Amino acid sequence: MELAAVVVVPSKEDLTAMEMGQTSHAAVSEDSQPLCSSRTPILGNDVLRSWMEPIRKLGVRSLWLTSRPRERSMAMDLAQFARQGVERFLMISLKSYAEMDLADLLRFHRDSQNSITEAKDARGNLGVSLLDRLAVPAVDPIYDSGVSPHSEQAPYEFGGYAKRILSAKERQELVGDALTGACAMRPSGARIREQVWIGEGASLADSARVVGPTYIGARTIVCAGATIGPFTSVERDCVVDCGTAVEQSTVLPDTYLAPGLLIRQALLDGRHLEDLRSGIVTDLQPLGLGCRTNQPPHKTSDESATEASSRHTSVGAAPFSARQPWLQVQL
Repeated sequence: MELAAVVVVPSKEDLTAMEMGQTSHAAVSEDSQPLCSSRTPILGNDVLRSWMEPIRKLGVRSLWLTSRPRERSMAMDLAQFARQGVERFLMISLKSYAEMDLADLLRFHRDSQNSITEAKDARGNLGVSLLDRLAVPAVDPIYDSGVSPHSEQAPYEFGGYAKRILSAKERQELVGDALTGACAMRPSGARIREQVWIGEGASLADSARVVGPTYIGARTIVCAGATIGPFTSVERDCVVDCGTAVEQSTVLPDTYLAPGLLIRQALLDGRHLEDLRSGIVTDLQPLGLGCRTNQPPHKTSDESATEASSRHTSVGAAPFSARQPWLQVQL
């Protein structure tokens, strides 16, 4: 029985941004879209890669990566795979980081004789399911409403480590756990001292202060007098200007922070700041407090920071587009 692995990037915008060679950043909207996307790095890591090794251990040698545009039927696409001999689908909606034994999930699915098995933890659906070919017509209700027409079938109760990466609060919890070794994820970079990691090409002024546990991503500039940490991740290609302090927070890629700010318990994405306690999102750009690094509101206090802003480069994008909604990725 052939098993196919399908990873679904939740939004069409993610795929469009990847076509342009950029990491997707979801815009703030009336629908309360998250600031981060499913492919926004966490401590320099792409969560998609965390799923690749468990999938490979099932004996699957490639996965299919796709978007979930509203106008396209997932069931129709999967039916084409089924006609080519696929009997069972492992479906992963890329909204969670979970340290899951997929072989155990597969055994449970077989033993339970389910046509659909959905993995859940104490907080609900994890976006991981197994689907037999005869249940393919049910996949659209699952992805459109989150409710399976086969909900009476026994779910796979997952008791291991899991975080929802589109939730600012849970993403920050994952950052803290990864920095302290409480989960399997590790920062992508060199450890320069206990619980402090630095990405390639990052630059710290002599008077900058870094308090662990903390991660500073590739090519990020930390200017004179700035303080980073504890429990903080400043991702790649950011600029933290003079005297700014960032504590218990995550700064997403390509973000510029103006001088003299105190950032605490927040998620920042360019011009937007989400308070992790209240969930309130604030626009920093009108006051010149934050923006994208390729659009600084004024010349930064550190000349090297200005240079970093002008040579803005994104990495890790996947080579496909919304016009070609399926990409085969070798494992």
